[in-house]
Order: sequence, then C-alpha cells, then structure tokens
Amino acid sequence: MKRFVNRLRREEGYTLIELIAALSLLSVVMGVIYATVSFGMNAYERVQVQNELREDGDMVMSAIMARLYTVGPSRIEAVPEGADFDQGIRLFFKQPGRSAEQSEELALRTDESGTGYLESGGQRLELDSSLVLDGADGSAIRLTCAQGGQECTSGLLSIRLRLLQTFGGQEYTLDVESKFGF
Repeated sequence: MKRFVNRLRREEGYTLIELIAALSLLSVVMGVIYATVSFGMNAYERVQVQNELREDGDMVMSAIMARLYTVGPSRIEAVPEGADFDQGIRLFFKQPGRSAEQSEELALRTDESGTGYLESGGQRLELDSSLVLDGADGSAIRLTCAQGGQECTSGLLSIRLRLLQTFGGQEYTLDVESKFGF
C-alpha cells in the first residue's frame, strides 16, 4: 500500500510552457488543414461552375447543328434588326408532299430573369447559365450570304455564345464561337 501512496504523491505532469507549446503547434496544424480543405472546396466549386458553362455551350451548339441538319433548310434568312428578336435566323424548308415553303425561326433569347434559352420550332431549350445578348460581344447568330442579300441558299453561318454564371460573388463567362458553311 505504501508503494501505491508514493506513486500518487509524485507530482509529475506537464508544465504550463509545454502545454502552451502543444496548443500552439496544434493550432498551426489545424490552420493548415482548414486552409487546404477550404481551398480545395472553392477550387471544386469553380471547376463545377466552369463545367456547367461548357455543358450549356455544347448543348446549345449541338441543338443548333442538329436542328439545321434535321430540318435541312432550302434557304436561310437573317432576321432583320428591330424584329421581335434580332439574335436569330429563319429557316425555310419544303414540307414533304406540299408545294408551299414553310419557315421556322431559330433564335437565342433571354427571359425576364436573364436566363438564356434557344428557341427552335416552337420548342425551348433552357440553359442553367445566363445568356449575354447585349453589346457587340454578346451572343448572336449571324448570316453572311455568298450571293449577298438577306436570304441565302449558300453562305456562312457564324454563331457566338457568351454564357455567364455567378458563384460566390464572382462572375464566370465562357465564349463559344463556331462558323460553318452551308
């Protein structure tokens, strides 16, 4: 029993300086871990936003190309300035079994909330991103005719998309441009 009492009486432990040093090291290590995790999460979110922008750009371009190939327009007309929209083209095609030509509009538009969409054949393709239509650098579908004029049976179609998404108070943009002849 005397041995047990002697063990309890020994006053071994940590000094205040050792305790402060251990807490200081722990706070430095925890700060580094927090900064690493925080930076990783922010980088992940940024990459996710950029991927969403790319997906929207690919989706719109694919939809435009698919519509042009499935409709197979006999001629294309640029929508004149001041029309309901000036960011599009009008596709003319012949309906099978009919002699009169039908037309369909293919346009880039935004709703009142700024969300962009592609309208084609009365259908709307919604985007997760905002579509910038204003200004010279905004999204547009432009038509350059080989023979000049508003209507073309052959020419160059230029499509420029400017997509915008906001995350964490910062705006991310993506510009997609494509040109092809018909």
